[in-house]
Amino acid sequence: SSAMLARYMDESRAIPTATSFRTITVTTLDGRRKQLKEAGHRVSFTHLIAHAVARAATERMPVMATHFAEIDGKPHVIDDGAVNLGIAVDVEKKGGGRTLMVPVIKDAGRLTFPQFVEAFNELIAKARENRLTADDLQGANLTLTNPGGIGTIASVPRLMQGQGTIVATGAIGYPPGLAGIGAAIGAEKVMTITSTYDHRIIQGAESGQFLQEIENYLQGEYGFYEQVFSDLGVPLGPAPTAPTPSVPAAPAPAETTEAAP
Repeated sequence: SSAMLARYMDESRAIPTATSFRTITVTTLDGRRKQLKEAGHRVSFTHLIAHAVARAATERMPVMATHFAEIDGKPHVIDDGAVNLGIAVDVEKKGGGRTLMVPVIKDAGRLTFPQFVEAFNELIAKARENRLTADDLQGANLTLTNPGGIGTIASVPRLMQGQGTIVATGAIGYPPGLAGIGAAIGAEKVMTITSTYDHRIIQGAESGQFLQEIENYLQGEYGFYEQVFSDLGVPLGPAPTAPTPSVPAAPAPAETTEAAP
């Protein structure tokens, strides 16, 4: 309800946050997704990114899913021992208008890729059909939101109580100004990822390292795609390569310096 959302927003104002930004190339991600599509699997960019976020926090940076709580007036860092990944979903309300729902995939980083995609799709469907239960909405300690779907390049979302971090992915495309010539010059498409974190318990260096780890997974480190493909029973195709320019490089300018006497 809007009253609940207003209360969450007031609570979120009490959290001191800071934000890290990282822009990554998506050549590998895009190429691997195409290979999965050709093998008959409906896999979105968000499925792969969300899986990488959950795996990165579970396997490399568990601090990112810890969260702050005051117990008997004393500050505590709570570690759930699992990444409970909130997925922000923009939902149209029955009477018009929009609202944001954040259903949760419990222990998301330890699911196989097919289990993860199934849980993800099920929660999105429930959100759209207004079937989410209170249990579906409980316990997120790390959230992913994707404002890039409407062309937003980067955003700094609010961090809610009980969460360590909210990751936002921006639009995928050529760097601004290169859309017209990107293909011709062999530019790679990019995506900006932000990590907005509770600065009481997470440091800037950790948030920056977390984004680096997410990039590592999406670029194919740690056997990320080997695992995804093998979970789906699809043979891993060749590694995607960066595009080649279609325009010849400009000739080097002629040497004009005089030879030394």
